[in-house]
Amino acid sequence: MRKATLRKLFSAVAFLISLAYLYKSIDFKELALAISEANYGYLLLSLVLSIFTILLGTLRWYLILRKVQKASFRKTLQAFISGYYFMAILPPTLGHMAKVKLVGGDYFAALSSLALGMAAEVVVLLSFGLIFLGFTKLGLLGIAVILVAFIYDKAFHRVALTFFKLWEDLGAKRISKTLKEWWHRTYSGWKKGKESKTSFATTFLISFAVIILQVFGLILVGKAFSLDISLKGAFYAFFMSVIFASLSGIPSGIGVNEFGILIGIGPSTKGVLTAFLYKFLFQYQYSIIGAFVFYKLLGGEHEGSPG
Repeated sequence: MRKATLRKLFSAVAFLISLAYLYKSIDFKELALAISEANYGYLLLSLVLSIFTILLGTLRWYLILRKVQKASFRKTLQAFISGYYFMAILPPTLGHMAKVKLVGGDYFAALSSLALGMAAEVVVLLSFGLIFLGFTKLGLLGIAVILVAFIYDKAFHRVALTFFKLWEDLGAKRISKTLKEWWHRTYSGWKKGKESKTSFATTFLISFAVIILQVFGLILVGKAFSLDISLKGAFYAFFMSVIFASLSGIPSGIGVNEFGILIGIGPSTKGVLTAFLYKFLFQYQYSIIGAFVFYKLLGGEHEGSPG
C-alpha cells in the first residue's frame, strides 16, 4: 500500500511539473497566430503516418500471434486499438495485459506474442536511442547483448524454473504451481513465436519502421507550424517522451509526453502546440477510438450471449 501511494504521489508530482513547464512555455497570443497560420496539409500527412503505425503495430503482433495459435487480423486490430483506451484508464502494463484478452484463444500464448513484438521495439528504441545520443559503442554493445538474450532465452527459462522451485521449498507450493503453469504457457508461446527466423527478423524491421514513422510524424507536425525539427532532435524528443511516460505511470502519459518532447525540440509556444497535436494524432485520438471499439465489442458479446 505504501509503495502504491508513493507511486501515485510521484505520478501526480510529475504531472503537475509537466503542466507548469508547458504553461510557462506558452504565449497565448502567439498560440492563436500559430493556429491560424498552420499548414494543415502537413498535419494530414502526419495523420496518414499515424494510421500506418497502427496497421504496422497490429501486423507485427498478428505475424507472431498466428505462429502461436489461430489468429484473425481484424480481431488483432480491434484489440490493438482498444489497448490505447485501456492505457488511458489503467497503468500501461495492465492496459497491455487487458487488450490481449480481446484476441481470444490461449491468453498466455497471445500475451507472449505481444511481449515478443514489444520487446523487439524496446530493443530497437533503446539501441538507436543510445547511438543518437552519442553512445554508439554502448548502443551497438546493447544490441548485441539483447540479441544474444533473445537467441539463448533458455537460460532465462531455467532461472525462472529455479525461482519457482525455491518458492516450493519455502512452502508456497500452491502459488508456485500456478505461476509455473502460467510461465510454461507464456514461454511456450514465446518460443513458438520466434521459431521462424523470417518472422523474427520481420518483427525487428517492423519495429524499426514504426519508430521511424513516428519520428517523421513529429517533424511533419512541426512543419505545419513552421517549426524546423532535425531528425536527431525529433528522435531525441520521441525517445524522451517514451522514457518520461514510462517512468511517470500517468495514464496515457498525458502531460509528461509533451514535456519529454519539449526537452528534445526546445520550449516554445509552437513547440507546445507541436507536442500536443503530435501526441493527439499518434496516441490520444486512438484512446477515444479504442473506447468505441471496446464497448462495441463488449456490446456484441452481450448480444451474442445465451438467454
